[in-house]
Amino acid sequence: MTPSITSISRRGLLGLFAALVLASCASTPNVRSNAAPGVDFARYRTFSFMSPMSTDRAGFHTLVSQQIVSSARRELEVRGFEFVANPDQADMLLNVHTHVADQLRVRSVPDPWMGSSYWNHRRGWYQPWPGHTRWPAPSRVEVDQFSEGRLNVDLIDRSRNMLVWEGVATKRLTQRTMNDLGPAIDGAIHEVFTQFPIQPRL
Repeated sequence: MTPSITSISRRGLLGLFAALVLASCASTPNVRSNAAPGVDFARYRTFSFMSPMSTDRAGFHTLVSQQIVSSARRELEVRGFEFVANPDQADMLLNVHTHVADQLRVRSVPDPWMGSSYWNHRRGWYQPWPGHTRWPAPSRVEVDQFSEGRLNVDLIDRSRNMLVWEGVATKRLTQRTMNDLGPAIDGAIHEVFTQFPIQPRL
């Protein structure tokens, strides 16, 4: 039996809806930025990258550095800045630092209801007098261990050798993200540059 156009359309709409739901659930990094006071970013015309960058190792561009260069160059070029290969001829220099740290979060959460206990005749009705040893609180301690990634983008005025803008992105990392860092780095750099003083040219 040949499926009808209506059933095909419904499947397509369901697939599109599922994709939109998954996209909306994808977490974005926390981003903050700071700019040096009084700097007119519109006066800059060209940019290049620090040599070596903080993410380089043993004088070579790592895969992380290559992704950073590609993503950051795109973000600056759509804002009207021109890339120059020689850092000595650039108005701005860009440097990026990445760091992954293990974090430990401890919190107290209410215990689930497990039925009646000895202390139920007091709990919720009245409080103990000051100095009383109190009755057991219905709570437990949860410990959450996770990895957090941090990406710092620095823009330096080359002629003055001075930092003029910084953007920082932090995000909780999953093992899936660690196994495929390219999209995570690209997304973090894009989010950082949404706070850059010069917005993309349409």
